[in-house]
Amino acid sequence: MSHVWQVGMRYAGAIFALAAGGFLLNLPADRIKEHEFKVGLQRPLPPSLNRKDALTEQLTLFSLGGLRSLAAEILTLDATSAWIDRDWERLQRRWESITTLNPHRLNYWISASRDMAINAAADVSNDKRLEIHQRATRTRHYIDRGEKFLQDAILHNPDSALLYAHLGDLYSDLYRRPRFTLAVEAYKKAAQLGAPAIYQRQYFYNLCRIRGREKEAWEVGKALYSNPRNRMPSVRSLMFVLQQKAKIPAEEALSIEELFGNEEKARRDLKNFERNSLLFPTYGIKEFLQENHP
Repeated sequence: MSHVWQVGMRYAGAIFALAAGGFLLNLPADRIKEHEFKVGLQRPLPPSLNRKDALTEQLTLFSLGGLRSLAAEILTLDATSAWIDRDWERLQRRWESITTLNPHRLNYWISASRDMAINAAADVSNDKRLEIHQRATRTRHYIDRGEKFLQDAILHNPDSALLYAHLGDLYSDLYRRPRFTLAVEAYKKAAQLGAPAIYQRQYFYNLCRIRGREKEAWEVGKALYSNPRNRMPSVRSLMFVLQQKAKIPAEEALSIEELFGNEEKARRDLKNFERNSLLFPTYGIKEFLQENHP
């Protein structure tokens, strides 16, 4: 009886975690217009099975009767159990089957990517039982798998601003092999599809991190700056840096007063920004602070 009780409790916890996780993941979607697909559009093929995986095999046969969404939902229970057990290989297999069964449910893809690129990657990278090179190899594998989940998601849902935004988040994550050029492309696409203003700023932020594209970043930033809601200290400071680095003519550049209000506020904001650890450029700040010390 004790074993049955333990199993029951585990799956009760899994159902609770699934419900809570689904609620949280659906919040961003409520703020972004997502493309609605007609029933039967791009009907996926049955998932490729590992014949030793009895649960997936049984549920796939179940799904052939027209209950693919229900089969996918049942598999999420075992995915949650795998997450609790930190069984990342099993969790990867579960998400592969789930997303194949229901490829138009966005939170499945997002959860799959997050579990691989963030949870699994972080866990194996800190696993002291593994040799250093094994940790690096497995970490890279799970980051790549998380990326692949989002790329496949976009193939099935090409008009989803939310998926492009999450892809941009992955590419810009400083702890997950950042690739700023790819992040810029993803955020730009998200913005074009109607993502909220925060992703337009993310597009700007990542463009600022790419050497040689300072003038382009400044032009994007100037358009953002025309909206008072985007005039936060980070944007003000980056516009100052970009103007110095790109050598923007004085007649085109925003003045200290336009950016900060006065020199005292400029010194305060730029001094704080100079210590940033986000790989943002700080060109010209040191010289300004030395020339304009109180």
